[in-house]
Amino acid sequence: MKKRNNTFYIASKQGLAALLLVFFGLLFAGCDKATDYEEHDFFLKNDRGTYTYCELVMPVQEEPCPLVFMAHGFKGSRNSGGAEELSKRLAAEGIAAVRIDFDGRESDDKKSPKTGKYTLHDMETDGVMTIEYVLEHYNVDPERIGIHGRSMGGRVAMMMGNENEGGFDYKALSLVAPAGNDTAMIYYMGGQDHWNHMKVIAKENGFCEKQGLKLSYSWFEEFETYNPAKTGYKFGEKPVLVFYNTLDHVVLPETSLECAAGYRNAEVIEVTTDDGHGYEMGFETSALKEQIMDRIVTFFVANL
Repeated sequence: MKKRNNTFYIASKQGLAALLLVFFGLLFAGCDKATDYEEHDFFLKNDRGTYTYCELVMPVQEEPCPLVFMAHGFKGSRNSGGAEELSKRLAAEGIAAVRIDFDGRESDDKKSPKTGKYTLHDMETDGVMTIEYVLEHYNVDPERIGIHGRSMGGRVAMMMGNENEGGFDYKALSLVAPAGNDTAMIYYMGGQDHWNHMKVIAKENGFCEKQGLKLSYSWFEEFETYNPAKTGYKFGEKPVLVFYNTLDHVVLPETSLECAAGYRNAEVIEVTTDDGHGYEMGFETSALKEQIMDRIVTFFVANL
């Protein structure tokens, strides 16, 4: 059993100026090594009859490159949690990155309204569909695929990786505040009584609504019938990177730690920031964001 628990950032406001100086020094020193990249966007018709919007950042190079699929959290979008910036940083290091909106649209038009409906199963099948499309249409190596997920998207990343969804042998997982145990979403919904009440409403009315999303009865059942924190052993010795914030009150620290404990080769990184579940990833400038993104990029460069 391999475990590494590295606390690399305690109190995000301490040493900010010094950390920024170090970061920008490293950034400009390495500018000449960055790979050029192109951005592509496309719609894919999913198995629900709606349209999944996808954005791909692709390195400009002749040899096949690795690919990272990115999964956003509950009520998030393809750009949540700094995903757009992270995608470009990966591409600059020769790794393609594709991110999608799990909330499908009624037509293949960017102005088309979102349906507000998706389940864990939908997130998995949309992820596999997107990966298959990228492999078919772009110069990507099918033997070097990784997944990055945050919050509920972290749960989906765990499910896809643990079960080799789509028949892919995913090589590495990066997780930020993964909601991947049997209590994470129950806690988020306000506790077991609230969860049970919402589930009854969903069964009687076809769905219940939370933050604009329409949660079906099967949405609740999927969380209850599969606990990815208990199936991490299926991922074998392949590397997993897990971040948790000691002040995260959406996905509790103990939830992230339980998810990490389910894997044989997990590196756990503790951070502390008042930004809570945001991890400062949406900040325009942040020393903590730079550290997290840099670690994710170097993780995939080393393992894909």
